[in-house]
Amino acid sequence: MGTVETQTADNGLHVQDHHGVTWVDVRHANSDVFAWLERTYHLHPAHLTESMQKVQHTEVEREDSYMFLVLHFPVFEPHTDKISAGQLGIFLGKNYLVTIHAETSPFINDLYTTCEHSSEQAKQYFGKGSAQLLHLLISRLLSSIEGMTGIVGSELDSIEESVFEGNTSEAQRISRLRQKIIRLRRLVGSKRALLDDLAEQIDSFAGPGLSKYFSGNVKMANRLWEVTEEAEETIEIYKDADFTANTERTNRTLAILTLIFTFTIPVTVVGTLYGMNVPLPGNNVHFTLWHFWGEYTAAYVLVVASLLMAVAMYVYFRKKKWF
Repeated sequence: MGTVETQTADNGLHVQDHHGVTWVDVRHANSDVFAWLERTYHLHPAHLTESMQKVQHTEVEREDSYMFLVLHFPVFEPHTDKISAGQLGIFLGKNYLVTIHAETSPFINDLYTTCEHSSEQAKQYFGKGSAQLLHLLISRLLSSIEGMTGIVGSELDSIEESVFEGNTSEAQRISRLRQKIIRLRRLVGSKRALLDDLAEQIDSFAGPGLSKYFSGNVKMANRLWEVTEEAEETIEIYKDADFTANTERTNRTLAILTLIFTFTIPVTVVGTLYGMNVPLPGNNVHFTLWHFWGEYTAAYVLVVASLLMAVAMYVYFRKKKWF
């Protein structure tokens, strides 16, 4: 069958038809596009609205003429070095596939462009039906997550070397990487049950033999879950190790500062005593109210009082077992 392509910049509607299968890719949908989809494919208005709302689907919703599901995919933001989640609403019919998304999704755009410009690829991807096209789309989505887990793994290796061999804090890098890992885990975790549900229902909807292909997607999602789970455990270890190393470096710095301060205590004490208005050897103060220990009675009283306070603190600290 020939290929019909419709691309309208105003409504973000992109359509391809190959071998009796139609792929409608909707980007930045509006009410007119939703009305057209409802008329053409008899899609439920609630599902159309839900496909653009931020939801967390955990099951496949099946209607008489189509299956509806929502998947989330990772979107890397270079300017913030973070991973956010994009949403993809999918309607699978007997001979059509409708995808609705607002965020840029390279894995969808690349697949769409490949089929648009290569008749051989279009025959391979469309020729086995809309369900196989959906299977391929999900595989591409999971591959995009797998690629990001590879990047996360490289960052983990870099942080490991810095944490255990470096002399600087990696708290900020660890915090950013934790955000990426948590986001990937959430994306993978929400898919496991949904893809398993899809694999169970696909044969009864689109024909026998397809569940085997979709089970492959389930296995890949489970493998990605294990990878992200291991990454999360690893980054927590690195966080604790970095905190311990930073604490040790801080303690060493405080020890040096304490040592310096200790060396200055005698000078500080002498300067403090001579700064008081009491008679001391070498100053010109001769007036005092106390004479029972001689001319320097006031100085003796100050020294004795200081010693008593020091002894009292020593006894208290020992009683508390602080040293």
